[in-house]
Amino acid sequence: MKSFFRTLSLVALTSLAIGSAWAQTNPDYTYSLKKLSQEPIKIGKRPEAEGIKESKDTTFTLYKNSSVAMRLYFVNGEQYNPLFNPNPTGIYLGGQHFTFFCDPEKSFRQNSSIFLDIYEFTYLGRQYLSLMTMREDCTKGCNFRCYNLFDITNPKAIAQVAFSSIFHGTESYGDFNMDGRMDVARIIPKTPENLQKHIKVVPGSTYLVTAYAVMNGQLVQLKNDQGSANYIFGKGDPEGNQFSLLQHDWMIPLKDSTGTQAKPVSFYQAYTPFDPKDQFLYDTKGKRVEKSRWTLQVREFSDLDGAQQFCEELASRKFDYVFIMADQYSRDISFQVMVGNYAAKEHATNDLNKLKGMGIVGKMRDLKSAY
Repeated sequence: MKSFFRTLSLVALTSLAIGSAWAQTNPDYTYSLKKLSQEPIKIGKRPEAEGIKESKDTTFTLYKNSSVAMRLYFVNGEQYNPLFNPNPTGIYLGGQHFTFFCDPEKSFRQNSSIFLDIYEFTYLGRQYLSLMTMREDCTKGCNFRCYNLFDITNPKAIAQVAFSSIFHGTESYGDFNMDGRMDVARIIPKTPENLQKHIKVVPGSTYLVTAYAVMNGQLVQLKNDQGSANYIFGKGDPEGNQFSLLQHDWMIPLKDSTGTQAKPVSFYQAYTPFDPKDQFLYDTKGKRVEKSRWTLQVREFSDLDGAQQFCEELASRKFDYVFIMADQYSRDISFQVMVGNYAAKEHATNDLNKLKGMGIVGKMRDLKSAY
């Protein structure tokens, strides 16, 4: 265990050194996640492994110095392979079972057994447990971290959220829109859809910063009044410790590398709601939704009102994510009603079966290739 924390300290010092070196060669550096948050979190307890317990084909690691009873498990078996069929892993907190993820939608399960950081903290009146590991499906050169955050305020009703980021540090947590609610921030190598032409993308040095509110076991992306994502597109060191502003639409005024207040630029290009020339997903009010991978096409209407009414019917049947896609065939315009915006195909399959049970026929669509 001591060697683990020595390794962790070396990782943290290396990360800090990289960020400091970047700042010295880039005097226009202005921002970090710490500066963007209202107040940084402070680490409280650090749960520590205290023993191993075997039960049939499962190995449990028991932890002490935790506010809730904590057991990590690892399923053993010759049928498992680290690359093709990883050993199932998970955690029991206060008797509740959880598995690990690496995305806000909690679509991709991570079979993690080695964690780079585990700690508790209290923030804005609530208590949390954070576990962080490297992303298991990373290829060479990938530096994504997976964060699994548990709200343990009520040990009998623990809620979990997850996200990935190239950034490693407690500054991923904070209050970024100053509303008194806990948020998380992600830094990923991505560009805004509406990137201005004069801005140069530099792989390994430019990335996107976005923030999400933690709400009842879900991450809800912070957006402006027009429904477009709040973001910062910046340039900095490879792990996002420090960065200068290239483009943004953040919650507060920001300055670029010259010290000039930067005019906000919407994440999306200007668009017309339900425009048949733009094959995007829209919510029922006509706001564009960023496409994931899979969706279910349920029904097609010749008029928008009919599509919206059908969406209301689906919502009443407990389908929370219902969308409309406008499309043009020859001279006719149709409005296609879609259910779901899934990253994982198995989640789409589950809702497809649910629709069949209601007598509704749906067709699975791959948004990356079909549109």
